[in-house]
Amino acid sequence: MASTGTPTPKKVSDLATEKADLSSTALIGIFGSDSTPGALIREGGGKISRVEVGDQVAGGIVAAIGQGTLVLSSRRGNKVLRLPQG
Repeated sequence: MASTGTPTPKKVSDLATEKADLSSTALIGIFGSDSTPGALIREGGGKISRVEVGDQVAGGIVAAIGQGTLVLSSRRGNKVLRLPQG
């Protein structure tokens, strides 16, 4: 069936089909309250996990969840993950 709508601009099409880098752990969302925060983490390879403080994920333990950040603690030290800036 033929499309009768407005064609998608090339820039939008290019961005929508761009290959994402899924090699590293990323923070993709924070939810909950100050007393019981939660977060969504995308692990390498694309797996999405819902986590809370104390949970094990991506080779570490969630040590803290704050305003736009999550601290992941491991034997190698702490890693601060930040929400992407739009």
